[in-house]
Amino acid sequence: MRVSTDRPLRLDLESLRIFVAVIEEGSIAAAAARTHIVASAVSKRVSDLEDDAGTPLLYRHSRGVQATPAGEALYHHAKRLSEHLQQISDELSEYSEGLRGHTRIYVNFTAMVQYLPGVLRSFLRANPKVRIDMVEKSSDEVVQAIASGVADLGICSTTEDALGGLQWRPYSIDKLVVIVPPDHRLAACASMPFAEALEDDIDIVSMPYGTSISKLCRAAAERAGRRLRVRIEVTSFEGVRNMVSAGLGIGVLPKGSVTPYMHSAPFRVVELDEPWSLRPLLIIARNFDTLPLPARMLVDHLEEHHGNVA
Repeated sequence: MRVSTDRPLRLDLESLRIFVAVIEEGSIAAAAARTHIVASAVSKRVSDLEDDAGTPLLYRHSRGVQATPAGEALYHHAKRLSEHLQQISDELSEYSEGLRGHTRIYVNFTAMVQYLPGVLRSFLRANPKVRIDMVEKSSDEVVQAIASGVADLGICSTTEDALGGLQWRPYSIDKLVVIVPPDHRLAACASMPFAEALEDDIDIVSMPYGTSISKLCRAAAERAGRRLRVRIEVTSFEGVRNMVSAGLGIGVLPKGSVTPYMHSAPFRVVELDEPWSLRPLLIIARNFDTLPLPARMLVDHLEEHHGNVA
């Protein structure tokens, strides 16, 4: 069975929907029940797809069916297409209900907890018919989401080289500092190079492996030929503050996440004397000029209410 090279594949949405059901259910009969179509019609749809593709899409056996390599490839594309179609349907239904717009934004942890809550609150108060879906990811994952079109906008700490062809605008400068227990030998320091954190008697309270702060600290340790003595990993800035306050190590956090607690919490703030302690936060998009109107409105609001952009 060979596919003709002189015409495109004839892939209709209904056949793809049925094929997804066949793969996920593992049998023609179960897919027929799920899609409310008789089994013979489901089987005919799959056979037509195979004829059109010029290759088998299913292994058929007594216990049901299983995707061939070609079937796996078609399934993943069809599944992604169905999810996009569902998003289109959801957004159009929102417009029919009077919602003026909808935008998706991926942000790193720092942006989510330190910069965006108040800004998004004021944006939504001014634009009550706009809905924002926000997802927290690592900075690398934010870049990937924008490049793949999963999100309209991203805010993350990254370099221009890592962005490829994506567009960016400056948003804020994120200053990293070290927090230490009040009785720690480093507590009397006004500033310190990161090498001080690599001494053998110093434990680190770290953000999870793969987060931008963790990656910066590990890269600095690698350049120095040393290792981080990570004693505890926590998933929030609050967790780092609490563990350091309990005397379980020292931590590296954005200055904005510790400043409100400096006079009440049992830790000391030490400036980090490293060039990489100044992290630019960037707003990124594939193309700012072609963003949907709600996303362009959000960019304007973010730039109007930015942090300490240099």
